[in-house]
Amino acid sequence: MRILLLATLMSIAVPAARAQSASVSFYGTGCAYAGQTLAIGIQGLPQIGTTFTITYTGPNFHSTLTIQPHLAIGFAPDATVIPASILPLQPTGCTVWVVPAVIGAMMPTPTGPFATSVDVALPNSPGLIGITAYAQWFATVVQCGFVPPCTFDALPTSNGALLVIGT
Repeated sequence: MRILLLATLMSIAVPAARAQSASVSFYGTGCAYAGQTLAIGIQGLPQIGTTFTITYTGPNFHSTLTIQPHLAIGFAPDATVIPASILPLQPTGCTVWVVPAVIGAMMPTPTGPFATSVDVALPNSPGLIGITAYAQWFATVVQCGFVPPCTFDALPTSNGALLVIGT
């Protein structure tokens, strides 16, 4: 999945102080589900004129129990704890670390699980320098039996990433 952020960033984000250097920092913690802790990773830096990759680590199944990763990108941080009582299998300690402006569901791969990375292409536009964005993964857990209906059972979350676009 490839995302071009120029239009969204220019229309929604308010740039922070004009940073010259691109940077990434991680904050918060991911929660555990199906024996794995969800985590966000970044390959490369959010530099104008380049492409960097946002990666997902965590449970990822596509069967009668489907755990599908989704990427949330926004322009403000959050720290809302998801109550364990909200869904039947919701783990404790899951936190929403970003106010999402865009959410993208990962598509299934030919081998069964869902894609685990997103390439983000930033145009070579100096107006993007200094814009701050936040990113986080969450997974939708849906269980289907032999007879419908399917049930939405949990929403585990990763840690967050603070991205500053630079050169």
